[in-house]
Amino acid sequence: MEQDLTGPGRQVYSYRNLALWQRAQELALGVIKMSESLPKSEAARSIARQVVSSSGSVAANIAEGHGRYSVAAYRNHLSIARGSTAETDSWLDLLARAGYIAPATAGKLHDECELLLGGLTRQMRALEARLRSQPGALREEEPQYTLEGLPG
Repeated sequence: MEQDLTGPGRQVYSYRNLALWQRAQELALGVIKMSESLPKSEAARSIARQVVSSSGSVAANIAEGHGRYSVAAYRNHLSIARGSTAETDSWLDLLARAGYIAPATAGKLHDECELLLGGLTRQMRALEARLRSQPGALREEEPQYTLEGLPG
C-alpha cells in the first residue's frame, strides 16, 4: 500500500498517476490486442513476441525510473523507455510491411509511439536541466507530467 504524501483529498503519489506511464500502458495493451489477431505463422509469432516485450518495457521502465531515488537514475530509465518505444515502432513497421497488420492499425500504434517519444524526450530534457542546476539532486518533490495537446 502506498502512502499518501500529497495531503488530504489528493491522489496518492505514484507512477500510476503519470500521464506518460498511463499512455505507455495503453500502447502495450493495444499491441497485445493487435498481436492476438496475427497469423499463426512462425514469423508472425516471433515478431509478436518481440513487439509485446518491447511495448511492455516502456511503461515498466517509466515505473522503475520513477521508483529510483536519484534524478540521474530516473532520467536513465526514461532513456531506456524511449529506446523501447522506438523498438516497438520498428517492429510495428515490420508487421505492416509484411502485411500482417492493416495500415490503419499500424498508423494508430505508430502515432501513439510518436506521442510517447515526444513526451519522454520532454521529460528527459526537464530532468537534464534539473541535474545541471542541482548536481546530485535527489527526487523529493512531485514531478509534473503533461503531454502537449493531449488530455492528461
